[in-house]
Amino acid sequence: MSLWQIAARNVWRNRGRYLAYLGSAAFAVMVYFIYTALALHPDLQGGYSGAWGVILGIRAASVVIAVITFYFLLISNAAFVRSRKKEFGLLSLMGLSRKQLMALILWESLIIALVALAVGLGFGLLFLRLFFMAISVLLRLPESLPFHAGPQVWAQTLLVFGTFFLVVSLYSLRDVVRSSVIDLIRAERKPKETPSFSWWKALLGLLLVGGGYWWASSPSPQAVLLGVVPVTAMVTVGTVFLMRECGIALLGWLRRREGFYYRTTPFLTVSQLGFKIQENARTLANTAVAIAVILTPVGTIYALFMVLANDALIRAPHAFQVAEPAGAGSAAGTVEAELRRQGLENWGRRELVTVRGDLDGDVSVLLVPYSLYAGVERVSQEVKPLPEVEGGALLVYPYSLGATTTDWSPKPRELSVSGRTFSLAVAPDYGGLPVNEIFTTRYVLVLPDDLFREAVDGSAPEDRLRVTMWDVADWRSEAVAEAVDALAVRFPGEEPEQGPFFSSPVPEYRETVSSMGFALFVGIFVSLVFFATSCSLLYFRLFTELEEDRRHFRRLQEVGVSRGELRRVSLSQTQVIFFVPFLVGLVHSTFAMKALSTLLQRSVLHYGWLVALAYLGLYVLYYAVTYAFYWRTLSGGSARPA
Repeated sequence: MSLWQIAARNVWRNRGRYLAYLGSAAFAVMVYFIYTALALHPDLQGGYSGAWGVILGIRAASVVIAVITFYFLLISNAAFVRSRKKEFGLLSLMGLSRKQLMALILWESLIIALVALAVGLGFGLLFLRLFFMAISVLLRLPESLPFHAGPQVWAQTLLVFGTFFLVVSLYSLRDVVRSSVIDLIRAERKPKETPSFSWWKALLGLLLVGGGYWWASSPSPQAVLLGVVPVTAMVTVGTVFLMRECGIALLGWLRRREGFYYRTTPFLTVSQLGFKIQENARTLANTAVAIAVILTPVGTIYALFMVLANDALIRAPHAFQVAEPAGAGSAAGTVEAELRRQGLENWGRRELVTVRGDLDGDVSVLLVPYSLYAGVERVSQEVKPLPEVEGGALLVYPYSLGATTTDWSPKPRELSVSGRTFSLAVAPDYGGLPVNEIFTTRYVLVLPDDLFREAVDGSAPEDRLRVTMWDVADWRSEAVAEAVDALAVRFPGEEPEQGPFFSSPVPEYRETVSSMGFALFVGIFVSLVFFATSCSLLYFRLFTELEEDRRHFRRLQEVGVSRGELRRVSLSQTQVIFFVPFLVGLVHSTFAMKALSTLLQRSVLHYGWLVALAYLGLYVLYYAVTYAFYWRTLSGGSARPA
């Protein structure tokens, strides 16, 4: 039998171990192939505005995927080789030379690489058209990108991943080449050290993680920005120390609880977990950090997507608005004719005659009565209802929603309107506009109704503005978008004094959906590659210890432990191995999202939790499949408890 035939049989015999490895590698190849095809698509090479930004984002994502995959392949392949040292030692005793052994390992690596490349490229080719269609929709291209997968796309993918597989295979050989036959055979027989707790490592880990959390929780945006790199480093290193030491400390505490510990399931679970945590501490810590890295960027992009889309509606709460001189002919008829042409019949209309004034002589403000502000439906959860200031007014900051103030008490201010001066007690606040943004007006002054009428009536007629607003049930519909595009052409003015000034939240919303939606789409695929590789490392650690776990399983059965008790033990152990890193990563991500809330000056934690919940669902599904396969293999083919 030739070496490549032996290698093929070995790969097939160890298919359980290789399953997650192959799946993750193939998924990475698929995503990289698709991203490369998009980055090299001829229609995006300067074909439309913003194409360079799209290509740059795709290439950056491809580099991240390549780095993640290379690291995963390096760790996994080296660990595969180490777990099979005994097998290699026996082959050496049977007469296989060191050169032949190296050739056998390279043949196995080649077979695995070819399978991963074939599966990844096959699925990439299968889903490429669907991916192009999705990107075309997100970027609002006039027509879908045509199918394109030229020779350069194939060559680049094969070159990058072929090089990766070759490098990691050669790297993995070092351990085998440097080991004697005796060392290879005895690799699995090395005695395990009793887990011991280190106070200084635990304290250092606690200080690093706690310090990172404290820094990330700073109320100062400047401090948060400066702390991005050092906090990440502190939490990463601290997690490595804490994962091991806290695990050992907790297990030691459980051992001292005699009422809990001296029962069959807790006794067997705790006694084995100590060794597993000690041996897998670095893997568990790396997985926890990886989970945080997965959840935080996707949560950040999703939060920005929702915040920016929400801000568009805060700045422009009405689907259509026209501001024009009060003495000019009304443009309302033109707007409503266009609405009817698009089939939009069920709309509500409001009209306001107002004026702009100067606050303290240098701040342009639009005057709005309390009655109008109170009558506008709150369009965002970020918008707070404004409290009334008796005998005064409220200054609204609609364009810097997260602005804070250190003094909330009313301040005497002067308002100038058409040469008249009003003395006001002005309390700053922040909230949404009752009218859409008017180009140069940066603030809104909400006045008591009687003071508002006095200011408008006392103003010069040429200074008055008529603001007409229309609301529709579904302002995100295609009919509304077409009406907005048509009216923007009809009313191109940038100032109400120059003619009707048209505004709508639709253009900003569409731009946000296009840019952030694309970023979210790309980020999700990158995070899924990271997610798959991280989960695969846990899968691999579980199955590399399978032979030892199986021997332990048989010994426990011989001393009378039931099959049902053994299943409960294995279930408890695997749940700890899988879900503790996820929980730690979730806590890391929560503090990261808290830091983002500080930067944005509004809470975005709920967006991060929604993303975490989605990934938790995938994680639970992955665990369920992995454990079912693990138990079936561990118990000799039957997963049913006795």
